[in-house]
Amino acid sequence: MKNAKPDDDSLDQALARALVPPQVPAGFRTRLLAALTHVSATDLAIRRSLLEREHRELLQQLQSDSVRLRWRTVGYLVGGAFAAGVGVAIGMPWIRATFGSGSDLVMLLVWAGLGLLIGGVSWVRRNGLPQWIP
Repeated sequence: MKNAKPDDDSLDQALARALVPPQVPAGFRTRLLAALTHVSATDLAIRRSLLEREHRELLQQLQSDSVRLRWRTVGYLVGGAFAAGVGVAIGMPWIRATFGSGSDLVMLLVWAGLGLLIGGVSWVRRNGLPQWIP
């Protein structure tokens, strides 16, 4: 091997002396080349049909997973909206009686805190705890 650096040449020569190439049967290269060039058209057609079938199956699975994810997302949105409506219908009269004119601010803070809590739990489930939390 002719390389740009003389150190590379000396390394190549040292490796050639240290590593002995494995023994192969007589005519190995000729038989290998013959086998590689002897791939028939039917073999290629069979391989192509198998790969196309696998591709179709993967696409079908991806599509079904996508539909499942969409339905789950819609379910979460409907459930969240329902829970928020129930929470406001039940909690708002009590909060107005307790906090008076500041009840709107209290509700805002409660729902913002709940949203942050839900977002934090979702983030921890997906990514794990941050490294700075022991």
